[in-house]
Amino acid sequence: MNADPAPPGCRPGPAIQALLGILVLVVGLWGLPAEQYIGDPQAVRMVTWSLLERGRLDVPADLAQGAGERGQYFVQNPDNGLYYSKYGELNSLGYLPAMALERALLGRLEPFNELATRTVLLNLNNLVLSLILAGLLLALACLFTRQPALALVWVLATLYASFGWNYLRAQTTELLQWTLCTGFFWALFQLWRSRGQGRWLGLVHLFLVGLLLTKAVYVLLVPCLLLVGLLVLPSQASRPRALLGLLGPLVLMALLVAGLNELKFGNPLSTGYTQWVRERDLFRGDLWAGLRGFLVDPQRSLFLHQPLLLPALLALPAFFRRWRVEALLAWGTLAVFLLFHAQTANWAGHWSYGPRYLLAVLAPATLPALQALEWLSGRLRTPSGASLAALLGLILAGSIWLQVQVNSLGFFTCYQVEAAVRSFPAPRALAVLQAQPFGVVNSQLRSFVRTGTFPLFLKEAARELSPEQTASLAGAVRQRTRGNRMFFSGP
Repeated sequence: MNADPAPPGCRPGPAIQALLGILVLVVGLWGLPAEQYIGDPQAVRMVTWSLLERGRLDVPADLAQGAGERGQYFVQNPDNGLYYSKYGELNSLGYLPAMALERALLGRLEPFNELATRTVLLNLNNLVLSLILAGLLLALACLFTRQPALALVWVLATLYASFGWNYLRAQTTELLQWTLCTGFFWALFQLWRSRGQGRWLGLVHLFLVGLLLTKAVYVLLVPCLLLVGLLVLPSQASRPRALLGLLGPLVLMALLVAGLNELKFGNPLSTGYTQWVRERDLFRGDLWAGLRGFLVDPQRSLFLHQPLLLPALLALPAFFRRWRVEALLAWGTLAVFLLFHAQTANWAGHWSYGPRYLLAVLAPATLPALQALEWLSGRLRTPSGASLAALLGLILAGSIWLQVQVNSLGFFTCYQVEAAVRSFPAPRALAVLQAQPFGVVNSQLRSFVRTGTFPLFLKEAARELSPEQTASLAGAVRQRTRGNRMFFSGP
C-alpha cells in the first residue's frame, strides 16, 4: 500500500459555495413535505418531548406501550421497569431546536401531533441539515478533483439524482446520520493527508461519537480510524503520546455508550434491538437474499437508487491507483455495511424508500465517479466522449425524474397502495406492483388521479377481479394517492 498521501485537490470558491447553497434552498423549499414521516422518528421525538417536558430520558409507560409492539420502538428496562427508546440519544437531541421552538411559540408541547407548526419547524430543521450536508459533500469532493465545477456536479447528483433526496425531505434520523458520516470521512481523509495533524483527529473522534450516539452499527467505522491512525503514527519517542491521543477517546466513547446502555437497557452490552419479537434473532436473515436485494431488487437496488455508483465502479481501478488508502476506506466500508445488513432479518428496512441502511456510507464510495467526470470533461469534443457524457446525463436525468415522482406523493403511498391490493384476490396485480420501482409506480398513480388511466397493476387486477371489485380497488388506490408538497396541492 502506498503510504504517501495523495496530492491536494481544490478549494471551492465563494461563487460555487453560494450557488450550491442557493440550489439546496430552492429545491428544498420546492419539495417541503406537507406531512410528517411516521414510525421511528415519531418515537424518537417522544423522547425529545420527555426531555423538554419532564427532564428525563425515559417515556411514560402508557405512551411507550401505545406506540407499537413491545420492543418495537421502546425497550423496558428489566431492573426498574422504565421504558427507553432503542434509538441513540443524539437522534432525539437532533429534534430539540425544532420542538423547543414549537413549545415557545405555542406555549405547550405534545408528545406527537400533526399540527402545521411542527411540520414546518421539522422541515426547517431538515433544510439546515441539508445545507450542512451539502457543504460537507462539497468539501469531500474537492479532495479528489481540481475542478470545483465537477465537484458541484457530483454533489448535486449525490443529493438529487439518488434516493437520498427523499431523506433530505423526510423528517427522519437518516439525514443526521448521513451528515455525520460524510463529516467523518471528510475529516478522516484530511487526517490521512495531513499525516496525523491533531485537529483532524479531534474532528474524526467528534463525528464518530456522534454516529455512535445515533446507531450502534457505526462501531463498524472504528477500524477505519484505527487503520489511518496506525499509518500516520509518528515514530520513536512521540509514539506513546500519539497512541493515547488515538485510543483514549475511543475508550471514553466505549464507556459512554456502555453507560447509556446500562441506564436504558440494564446491560452495558445490550443495544435494545432484541426485545422486539421480530428482531430477537437479528441475524437470522438469508445473506444471499439480502445481497441479491441490494443489487437487483427494483425497490432496493443500490445501482438503481444511486446511479453514480456505476461510473464510480468503472473508475475505481484508476481511483485506487491514485488514492489507495481512500479507495480502501470508502469501498471497504461499503462492503462491510453491505454484508452486515444483508444478513439481517430486516435488511430492506421495513416501510422505507431505497437501501436506507446504506445511505450514510454510499457517498464516499461514489467518489471515483469524479474520475469519470474528469475523463469525460476532457473528451467532450470527441464522438466517444460526447456519447458517454450524453449517456451519463440521460441516466442521471432519468433518476432525477424518478425522485420527483417519489417526492410528489406521500412518504408511504406505495406501501399503502400495496396494502389495498393485498386485500383483494389479485396476486398477479400484486406481483406487477412489486416488480416496479417506487418512482415508476408513483408516476402511474399521479397519471391515474389526473387522467383516469389505470396503472399497470390495476390493468392486471381488472383481469383477475370482477368489475365491481376492480372499481372498489381503483377507488381505494385513488383515495391513497395524495400529494406531499407544502406549496403545491394535489399529486
